[in-house]
Amino acid sequence: MVNLQIMPEINRSQEWYEDVSSKMVVANIRMAWFALAKLCNDMAAQYDGTISMAFVLLAIDEEGTPVTKIAPRIGMEPNSLSRTIKSLEKNKIIVRRGDKMDQRKVNVFLTDYGKQLREFALRSVFTLEKFLIQDIPADKLKIFFEVMNQVPVAIQKFKEQNLDQPEKIKSESKRVGKR
Repeated sequence: MVNLQIMPEINRSQEWYEDVSSKMVVANIRMAWFALAKLCNDMAAQYDGTISMAFVLLAIDEEGTPVTKIAPRIGMEPNSLSRTIKSLEKNKIIVRRGDKMDQRKVNVFLTDYGKQLREFALRSVFTLEKFLIQDIPADKLKIFFEVMNQVPVAIQKFKEQNLDQPEKIKSESKRVGKR
């Protein structure tokens, strides 16, 4: 774990960063995510897709899914989802249809091609999952999920307590700059 008390006195050399970042939760999640995202995007690229497209396909039910339900299912921002949906529709992977009961709702359906890509995405995700966890003991995997489930909670708490942080940094920068 990083001793945050000594951080201001540390020489900010490359060695310092490598040593400190290897003990930071944020840096380790970031490095693991980038490696995972690159692998998944490389796999999806074989089908002219992206990891975001794959997860959208996985979030669409056989009988169609309201557009508004997709982003929360996969943790995607609505603006990004909108671009991804447009791309999937342009490539004839999905179709949008108005809801027969409520014209305000729009449902997304997989085309036959979309179903094939969804099947590839499912097989790929579960094969990768199996490979990732094959050498991890069940007790460590349980702890991993406990920790990872705590991350969004900690992020939300941080946001609530640090909403004025950019202003604090700006005013501190101005104060230090006047010395």
